[in-house]
Amino acid sequence: MIMLVAKPNYFLQSASNGLLLFATSVLPAIFPFFFCSTLLTAIGAARAVAKLGAKPVRTLFNAPPEGAYVLALSLLSGYPIGAATVADLYTRGAITRDEAKKIASFTSTSGPIFVLGTVGSAVFGSPAYGAVILLSHYLAAFVTGIVFRGRRQQSERTEARLLATDTDNLLAESISSSTLSMLAVGGYIVLANMLIDALALTGIGDLIAAIPNGEISSVLRALLTGLVEMTRGSMMSKEIGNLPLALACACGTVSFGGLSVIAQTLTFLGRCGMGFGAVLIRKAVQSCAAFLLCLMFSHIFFTLF
Repeated sequence: MIMLVAKPNYFLQSASNGLLLFATSVLPAIFPFFFCSTLLTAIGAARAVAKLGAKPVRTLFNAPPEGAYVLALSLLSGYPIGAATVADLYTRGAITRDEAKKIASFTSTSGPIFVLGTVGSAVFGSPAYGAVILLSHYLAAFVTGIVFRGRRQQSERTEARLLATDTDNLLAESISSSTLSMLAVGGYIVLANMLIDALALTGIGDLIAAIPNGEISSVLRALLTGLVEMTRGSMMSKEIGNLPLALACACGTVSFGGLSVIAQTLTFLGRCGMGFGAVLIRKAVQSCAAFLLCLMFSHIFFTLF
């Protein structure tokens, strides 16, 4: 608050940049997925996809069949579609609270458009690098799901029933729900952008830059930025001289998502009884797994090619 009062023009520009990023990049890329996922869930598409993936998600993650549906949407669409779909299924009575927590453990992923296009091609200049990051990112989500799979329930699962939806209002409700969700996402993107710019005023970046070892300094700056916002964290990973390490840092950053993605996730998973600590520990495990997997795959990739 003190910074806002002391430098109003600085943070006005910061907020404007965040809004511009949301309006020109995030909104057109994610809104269609929000709308389609909401509409598909409302018409019962979860049942059809769930039948196809029931056995794998039960075996790997000890999760209900609906987990396959959420996973498919998350892998295709990216943040925060997985969390939003979990909350939607829970609200409609399709899954229980415990099942929602299990599904949320392995369905928090970024999408291929962002990883391959933005991180791979735009940041690192190679779709192949993006593919290494994407593979590691997805596998890390599976590892997280296995870590938090929990014990198999002794009692048989009660067959869930979706709440009835008025067909006449289906499109209107889907548009309304998607719009409200996107406004929340936009708000967190603006706040994250302002927080990063606020950190720049503290001088912490200059302190990190003063570290004699340039590689360590670059890693710390990338990770610090990535803790808040994954896009800018990924861009700073490019400055790391060691390419395998740079890719691993970018992958870990994307998998963590930053406080922006965690806050977006909590907006939805809070309805299922998940708190900040539960989401944070899952994203931390996923981020560490992604870093290690990407570092390993990067060395293999550069050895072969």
